Amino acid sequence: MANGTLKVTTVALTGVAGTAASTTIASSETMTISATTAQSSLDLNTLMVYVANASSTASVTLSLGAGDNFSEIGQGAYSITVGTAASVMIGGQGFESARFLDSNGAIVFTQTGAGPTTWLAWQEPRATE
Repeated sequence: MANGTLKVTTVALTGVAGTAASTTIASSETMTISATTAQSSLDLNTLMVYVANASSTASVTLSLGAGDNFSEIGQGAYSITVGTAASVMIGGQGFESARFLDSNGAIVFTQTGAGPTTWLAWQEPRATE
C-alpha cells in the first residue's frame, strides 16, 4: 500500500447519511486529510475521523503531528492507540486548528503498527455547501 489522502465528506442537511469516501493504509504510512474544493477548508471544530484497525493480532498507534504554520507551532503531537480489530472516532474540542493544521490546510496522521486501517472523515456542512 501507499500513503493515503482523504477528502472530508460533508454530512447531508436532510439527515440522510451520505457515503463517506474511505481509504486504507498499511503500517508506517501517513494519512493526509483535507477539505474538498467546495468546503475550501477543514473545520476542526466539527471534523470527525473514524479509523478501524483490521488486524486481529496487533494494535496500531496513530500520531497526529503538530502544525507548521500557525501561532501554536510546536505545541505537540497527539497519539492514540487503536486496539486489535477495534475502531476509534477522533474529534472534539482537542482538535485545535492552531495546533494541528499544516500550512496547506490539511492534517497528517502517521501510523505505526501492523495495520491495515480504514479511514473515513466527516464535517458539518456550512451554509455555502
